[in-house]
Amino acid sequence: MRVAAFVLIMSMQISAQVLDPKTYSTTGKPTEAMATPDGQYVLVTVDTGGSSGIDVFHLEGDKLKRTAFQALGNDGAQGILLLPGTRTLAVGLSNQGVAFLPLDEALTGKAKVNVLPQGDRSGTGYLAATPDGQFLFAANEYGDGGNTSVIALHKDAQGQLHPETIGHIPTTRTTPGVTLSPDGTRLFAVGEVEPPNVGDRLPGSDNKVLRHDGCVQGQPGRGMPTGALFEMDVTKMSMWKPGVDAPEIRAARAGWTNAGCSPVREAVNADGSLVYVTARGDNKVLVFDIKKLETDPNHAFVRSIDSGGDAPVGLKLFDDGKKLLVANSNRFRGGPGNASVFDVSAEKPVLLQTIKTGEFPRNITASPDGATLYLTIFNGNELMVLRRKK
Repeated sequence: MRVAAFVLIMSMQISAQVLDPKTYSTTGKPTEAMATPDGQYVLVTVDTGGSSGIDVFHLEGDKLKRTAFQALGNDGAQGILLLPGTRTLAVGLSNQGVAFLPLDEALTGKAKVNVLPQGDRSGTGYLAATPDGQFLFAANEYGDGGNTSVIALHKDAQGQLHPETIGHIPTTRTTPGVTLSPDGTRLFAVGEVEPPNVGDRLPGSDNKVLRHDGCVQGQPGRGMPTGALFEMDVTKMSMWKPGVDAPEIRAARAGWTNAGCSPVREAVNADGSLVYVTARGDNKVLVFDIKKLETDPNHAFVRSIDSGGDAPVGLKLFDDGKKLLVANSNRFRGGPGNASVFDVSAEKPVLLQTIKTGEFPRNITASPDGATLYLTIFNGNELMVLRRKK
């Protein structure tokens, strides 16, 4: 009887509806969403086939209505954010670089776009800005084999923005994701595949969860090495001048480690003690102790979490860091994916909810108050809005 009751309780926990999903059609393949500070608009970068732009949705009651489209040109639009303390948007624009445009004009689809190049075939994607609005970091998936841009956000006496690239951090090979600690003092980036001679030297090389061969990225039979997680000291990077040299770049590295098959995204918890990484090729989320990444990197690995699906990409902590949403893309098998909700407040994470999605759920962001999450369904041409149940 007690066993039956325990099974019933566990079943109720797993099936509990933590998030209430609703989907909206987009004009193309959506990559990332961003809500305006007042919560009245949601902007979604989309690839419409040969061109890209931003779908602008307006909140009407409890529903979103698409009201405008901001064209961005021929290159794929990827990460999007509003620069802190400004009314300026920044967008990763694939091989063009980082696009800057005024928010208010973008809301009507009439903004002028200025692009800061990041090198030949950079593959500029996702972005992170320091809370003080002084620096912007861009993940360049393919630039020089994979790197992260450090961009100073200068303002003139009239408050006009003049962004300047002051350096690139090598984060080979292929750099698909970048994020900051909440206080803005630590930058985290991932490299999907490390050369074998590099991976063997990285901390965690003796840990079979973090370092193993035979990783597959969509090409059956073609095994590849694992990837890496990089941690950089933002304070040291803030003192760089344009043309920063290699020794200064190395000196800014605070920590690094092997990070499983195809690490692609990162998220840091609210107190800045843990960083979560999706290991897409392992179907896991890896958790690392940030302090130990700097002081004892061979023992920084905390745990792995089965992602609840295939090929996890996006992830987002919410509910004051007690819960984690993971987008299982299923991008290599084809067909619908899913999103998994975990309670990560205890030592052993618990799966609370599995949400069915269309093809290739990709990136997750949150509203300013954290009550609403936005999940882009890339191959499904949909934006999924997930509101926390009260």
